[in-house]
Amino acid sequence: MSEKGIIAKDYCAKFKNVKTYTLAVKMYKENIPLFHSLENARSMLLYYRGLNGNRKRAKIKDKSNFMPKTYDTTNSKPEPVNTSAKVLILDIETAPIMAYVWGIWQQNVGTHQIQSDWFCLTWSAKWLFEDKVYSGKLKPKEVAEQDDKRIIQGIWRLVNDADIVVAHNGAKFDIPRLNSRFIINGLNPPLPYQIIDTLVHIRRQFGFTSNKLDYVNKLLNLERKKDTNFELWERCMKGESKALKEMEDYNIQDVRILEETYLVIRPWIKPHPNMGLFILDEGEHRCPNCGSNKLSEQGKNYNTTANVYVLMRCDNCGASSRKRLGSATIKQKRHLLISAAR
Repeated sequence: MSEKGIIAKDYCAKFKNVKTYTLAVKMYKENIPLFHSLENARSMLLYYRGLNGNRKRAKIKDKSNFMPKTYDTTNSKPEPVNTSAKVLILDIETAPIMAYVWGIWQQNVGTHQIQSDWFCLTWSAKWLFEDKVYSGKLKPKEVAEQDDKRIIQGIWRLVNDADIVVAHNGAKFDIPRLNSRFIINGLNPPLPYQIIDTLVHIRRQFGFTSNKLDYVNKLLNLERKKDTNFELWERCMKGESKALKEMEDYNIQDVRILEETYLVIRPWIKPHPNMGLFILDEGEHRCPNCGSNKLSEQGKNYNTTANVYVLMRCDNCGASSRKRLGSATIKQKRHLLISAAR
């Protein structure tokens, strides 16, 4: 076995639950003189995890490092591009609102009926392409006092540092809820950032039977959410330490799988925050969705009412884009007519 093989096999054994692509980035960075490229490191991991085809799987006698093919998406995952953009993937879990009601169907609950309002139980977040997942959970005493200030300060610092925040249903739930807890706990507004709500873009671009994260990941053959039910929230509200840890683990898994979902649908997101603005390379074009300079002209134009633009395809993430400057000359446009507005 070669030195590369020994190292790859050792990484597979030590980091069994780390996704292959993420592990390849880690192994490559820690052994740059040995692995001449990220793709080389990834190929070695795919081999020792038995993900490189049936014929190669059969050659490996030691199958202890094998991973199921079903949920591994490394072959289609785009490479991370070195931009200055700080992209934060986040998710929060909140306590339920408890109120006195006289029925269970189409109830109009008044504020005077509320006995206990919602607050944040746990949060989880990670920077795009990084291994480390940050999280915060309440202690039993804080649950009893409905005091989430300690953990809210932690997520505020991350959001304040972010250029882009990715969340599923973030525009209507996670971000407004966090803002509510920020102001209630006396924190200033985070510095401006852009929001990518994966739910919004999934609804806009696709016609899935359900747009829930777990169901979409099932269809896309991605990793799934942890199984849970409302009993976990009940136990958390009673201040059970074990339940709060389970909630945190559930929250962490949501963030990990959301990163996978985001990367798969990223080329479909229109408009995506322009990642090229975080590089501003004078010498070459950059993909607006991922920032890569691996672009190909498609031999097809994008026509507006006033100009013609060359279409490009990103060879890294697959997103389509157009050149900013039109290709039609002033002479060619001299006799061009545009439809009247009305």
